[in-house]
Amino acid sequence: MHPQAWVRWGCWYGDKDVALPLLPRWQVKMCLPQGGKEIGDAGLRRAFDHPIGTPRLQELAKGKRDAVIVVDDLTRPTPAARLLPFVIRELVDGGIPTERIRILIGIAAHHPLNRDQMERKLGKDIVARFWVQNHCPFENLDYLGTTRNGTPVYLNREFLRAALKICVGSILPHGHAGFGGGAKLVLPGVAGIESIYHNHRPDNGFRKGIALTEGNIARSDMEEVAAMAGLDAIVNVVLNPQREIVGCFVGHFVEAHRVGCQSAQRVYATPVPDDADVAVLSAYPKDSEFYQWVNAFAPFASAHRPVVHKDGTIVIVSAGSEGIGTHYLAGPHMRLGAQNRSTQQRTNAAPQRLFFSPRVSPHDLEQWGWDGTALCHRWREVVQRLRQRYGNDCRIAVFPCAAMQLASL
Repeated sequence: MHPQAWVRWGCWYGDKDVALPLLPRWQVKMCLPQGGKEIGDAGLRRAFDHPIGTPRLQELAKGKRDAVIVVDDLTRPTPAARLLPFVIRELVDGGIPTERIRILIGIAAHHPLNRDQMERKLGKDIVARFWVQNHCPFENLDYLGTTRNGTPVYLNREFLRAALKICVGSILPHGHAGFGGGAKLVLPGVAGIESIYHNHRPDNGFRKGIALTEGNIARSDMEEVAAMAGLDAIVNVVLNPQREIVGCFVGHFVEAHRVGCQSAQRVYATPVPDDADVAVLSAYPKDSEFYQWVNAFAPFASAHRPVVHKDGTIVIVSAGSEGIGTHYLAGPHMRLGAQNRSTQQRTNAAPQRLFFSPRVSPHDLEQWGWDGTALCHRWREVVQRLRQRYGNDCRIAVFPCAAMQLASL
């Protein structure tokens, strides 16, 4: 009997488990996160009834003429269609009519959503009934000044003009901001390209890192911008591998976010092996666009010892449902682009990399500065390459949703 491995696959485009057949004598360890149970509508109501660090949303809404709700895009797994009815009910109960509630997609430097993608994210009913618009990082911006760290602050004009500002997102490991969520939906979510560039460029001296929030200068920069903009509240969720909501955190964009991060540390905690021959890292739930595969390194970046030995192999698995993807700063020929990535792919002291993704081409990888020859369109090609390298004796660690997994402390 062949050992079976599986990964999560196709966030927003199927959300399923995919089996990965392996050779009979290979030793396979499934590295699973702690996870948690869905809290249901009752759990969501409790979160809205008991916000952290702010009055409840309906109290914040009283006397306000209008509201804007910022929601993240399809590169993030936030089940906004589950959350928005709760947010909207709070605002309506506070006296803001539905026609004065606007929804802004905080795309940052990603591509704008078309109607089908908006319906996937927000639900058909919300898209049909409410004002919904993509943020644009190049136009319709107002300048607010600079942060203490020198970031010029350009933000979406519709966002700034709203009397009540709420951000809806999810808390996932992030190599730059520590975790997603919180103020990150303001900067970079609805920020101008110059603001995003300064906050993200590698030479700005900002301290940053995976699962690091306190002392993370990049995040504190984001939070200073959110305060300048007058962000009133956040609604952030922590998810399990099935994208069910296991925690919801409503309230202040720092206080509620930090409580959510503590929950995320527990839910995403994953025991990791050391000195494996092969690690299979699924980019789920950040696998709608292939370039997001770098997020699959979250369990590696948070581990205190190497998971794979220096002669090992890392297999990155991504559905890439929308293809290679778009980033207006980190993409090909952009300011934070991939000119030097190809030379950084492989050193004598680093494991080799293979990519498994049926919906991208070698030319896609090469444009982004990655090794196109490392791409496999079929899983059996991956197995063949691994067999050529390791024969019948191979120790494989599989992280089925690596973009939401952290090494256990």
